[in-house]
Amino acid sequence: MASFTKNATKRTPFGKNAYLRSTQDVKYESYTLAASTVPTITIDTNAGKTIQPGTVMAKCTSGAESGKIGPFQTGATDGRQTVANIVGVLDTFLPWQLDNRDVEVAVAYEATVVGAWLFEAASATAYQAAQTATKAALATGGGANCAILVR
Repeated sequence: MASFTKNATKRTPFGKNAYLRSTQDVKYESYTLAASTVPTITIDTNAGKTIQPGTVMAKCTSGAESGKIGPFQTGATDGRQTVANIVGVLDTFLPWQLDNRDVEVAVAYEATVVGAWLFEAASATAYQAAQTATKAALATGGGANCAILVR
């Protein structure tokens, strides 16, 4: 008879992030997310390109990924660092797909969100909570068609 041994190793909590204050009157637009713009993070010794809903997204306006979007990042040099290029907040959860290719995603451009539950890229290997200036940019319109109410 085989016995069952439980693995007692603690794991990093992982799953889809909730960011909406309300699901009423949310409007989405479809974009192509450039895999090269997404930080490679390590979760339980597994490195990969993972992105959560609630990540502030901006257009790439220069370089090889021009016309696509990626996470807003202050230190970026491809247009994602510019507040006027913010298109909204990511709604799609991608736990591994970006390891292989660019992916079509849904971005909320009109919504009421919880500011404390938003993210932005901090570097090529990390995310951080959306900074006060980023949340203020969303609240004042971000890009031309972005109308995010931050609570």
